[in-house]
Amino acid sequence: MAWHPARSLFGRAFLTFWGAMAVILVCGMMLTAAVAWYRFNSLDGLNPGNLTRDAAQIAHTYGKEGLERWVWAMDKRYSALKIYIMDSQDADILGRRLPTRMHDWLIAYRAAPDRSPRADYPPADPTGERVSWWEPQLLTLPDGSELLMLFLPFDASRWEVLALSPVALALLLFALAVTAPFCWALTRHITAPLAQLRHTTHALAAGRLDTHTPPKLAKRKDELGLLARDFDAMAVRLKALVDTREQLLHNIAHELRSPLARLRLASELARRNDERRDLQLDRIERECERLDSLVGNTLRLARVGALPAPTETLDLSEVVAGVVEDARYEAEGRHLRIAWDAPPPVPILGDRCSLASAIENVLRNALRFAPPHSMIRVRLLVDANEASLEIEDRGPGVATQDLASLFEPFYRAASSPGSGAGLGLSIAQAAVAAHKGVISARNVSPHGLSVRMDLPRLRA
Repeated sequence: MAWHPARSLFGRAFLTFWGAMAVILVCGMMLTAAVAWYRFNSLDGLNPGNLTRDAAQIAHTYGKEGLERWVWAMDKRYSALKIYIMDSQDADILGRRLPTRMHDWLIAYRAAPDRSPRADYPPADPTGERVSWWEPQLLTLPDGSELLMLFLPFDASRWEVLALSPVALALLLFALAVTAPFCWALTRHITAPLAQLRHTTHALAAGRLDTHTPPKLAKRKDELGLLARDFDAMAVRLKALVDTREQLLHNIAHELRSPLARLRLASELARRNDERRDLQLDRIERECERLDSLVGNTLRLARVGALPAPTETLDLSEVVAGVVEDARYEAEGRHLRIAWDAPPPVPILGDRCSLASAIENVLRNALRFAPPHSMIRVRLLVDANEASLEIEDRGPGVATQDLASLFEPFYRAASSPGSGAGLGLSIAQAAVAAHKGVISARNVSPHGLSVRMDLPRLRA
């Protein structure tokens, strides 16, 4: 694709910068021209000769005080013209500071006292005198002392401010030569990391889930570095989800083969129509129930893992009490006791069905492994930030190396063969994670297993 300067980030930054500069320049030129035109018009009709005669007459008639009043009046009436009247010490009679430009004129005038102030201006008007804005004028006071009057008018050429001199053109070319590489460097500093992120995104979309951004980019401290680190975290999470899905599909296929094989064998034996036919039909029914339970638990696991963030306000103590009350019916049949003392209400944000399912799966797992005539302890511990539910049994426990894998789907510890599909604790882990909590397991002394669920509390 052809490079288009207006569509690239560098071109847009460059054009935007110079567009703003052009607007500022045009506005400044228009303002300068407007001010120059106003000041030029304000001098229209003024004549330095007439002003000099007026000042000389006032100085001769009213003296220095009259000159002060006349200068004040002229300043108020003509803003584009400044009149300075200097005494013998070169100080303005109004106490104003003399501009540098006029100070230089005054020094040059004082340096040549023998030269007539009118030597450069031959008489041209009827009165025999011609006065320039730029020539100092002598004024005589009634006591015979002399003052020096200086004019500082605005430059009369209103078009001069709009002229493009060679110096201005050189400055413009220099500005272009300087800003172009700076804009290129700034744009390169931004677009180079974006190009790396783009290549990494394409690799991730192509299925290479182990792709990460360059380490140099991820170490940056600016927003692009934050974006790179977030991208890496997303890639890691995406890879974990894909790996989990593939592992789940593999485990489901593996778990379905055994009951399907038993169903196929039982159906072949049932076709013999002998005295064991009823036995084979019962076996087929049990295998169908196992398949139904397996598929149902798998769907529950997928559903719980996709739950949105819970927003319902629940009393965790009430939810646990309901699950414990239902489990006691099953515990009585196995001569088990469940110790549970309901604490005061513990408000949390949660989904009642998924949370109750998680607690029920953990409690049923304890019922399955607890020896007869033993006790299962259920405790709810509360602190300022979280509520912790502990379910502890007196069963055989789990090998230490198996504790980390206890909540993986279809995982069954070596100490508990044939104890189900291994989905109960996985469902509990997915439900607790959906509630932004953590579930863990540990062995207790002398024997037994304790499963702990930590859930964030709802603060008042």
